Amino acid sequence: MRIVTLVFVLFAAVSVAGEYVVGYGDTLSDISLHFYGTWEKWVDILAANPDLQGAEYLIPGMVLHIPDVAGAISAPGSSSYETQIPAGAVVIRSSEPVLSRIQRESAGFISYRSLNPLGYVLSTNAEEQGVVRHLTALPGDLIELDFGADQGVEEGRVYHILRQCEEVEDPETGDTGHIIRVAGVCQVESTTPSTSIAKIQHGYLSILEGDMLVPYQAASDIRVQNGPGVDRGLLWVLGFRDRERVCAYTYDVIYLSAGSSQGIKPGDVFTAYSPSERVKDVNDQWVYTAEIPIADVVVLTTEARSCAAMVVSSRTADMIEVGDKLYLSRSQLD
Repeated sequence: MRIVTLVFVLFAAVSVAGEYVVGYGDTLSDISLHFYGTWEKWVDILAANPDLQGAEYLIPGMVLHIPDVAGAISAPGSSSYETQIPAGAVVIRSSEPVLSRIQRESAGFISYRSLNPLGYVLSTNAEEQGVVRHLTALPGDLIELDFGADQGVEEGRVYHILRQCEEVEDPETGDTGHIIRVAGVCQVESTTPSTSIAKIQHGYLSILEGDMLVPYQAASDIRVQNGPGVDRGLLWVLGFRDRERVCAYTYDVIYLSAGSSQGIKPGDVFTAYSPSERVKDVNDQWVYTAEIPIADVVVLTTEARSCAAMVVSSRTADMIEVGDKLYLSRSQLD
């Protein structure tokens, strides 16, 4: 009964005089079910709010007029944008493509400098006693970290688990770096002066002894930055998030040799072209072959000289491979 009362109070707080303030994740069907006991009345709610172009255009904070409810205010032509949204708040329509926090946090990156981790995974599956020790840890398992209370660790602290992987070379400067893959996220459950026990909350790879720990930094959800077809540039494919891949398929993450220093931002959309080649024609004259679009990619994260991007569509059977040289042209997703 206490739970039912709480739910009623929450709805009562946001629905006054036949109006409803849209919350994050709400749908017209949910709102219809709450007020009328059936999802089928969502069409009536849509018709009573002429400023709402469609069910997919609900915005958190929008005020909806609810028809046929006691005290309803449904005067034609009234605005459905009556609620003041705080300055600086990011408002995202459900019909807009969005990069999620998990997609960005798990992308990994390329580092051309040595990382300075807080510590390392000392042992995996720390909760198991008297059994053969597993070499890896998965979500829900406990791991032991080689730093503890003496280093300022407290219960509840959250860390990203990183792994330094294969070496890469900057094709322009010749500098060498490494692909840094995100293995997972853990939260400290207990500490000793010199070690900590943490539970794996998210696992993107199997956790290994020797993996690095850095403070957890939450990524934000961002809009995909659709734009005109300009700013073409040449770059190289340095690696894949999945090191077992021979070529990149749709939704795979790739690492490219351009980043924020070249003006690339998270959310940017590009069409990747195979570069033209200089060849001789039948008349023994030098000509350049056409640039063929092979894939569309969207940038997840950026470093100064590199970025992680997701392949969102493949245009040809010519798949992207590590070492490929690509031309990128800013484009727009449908």
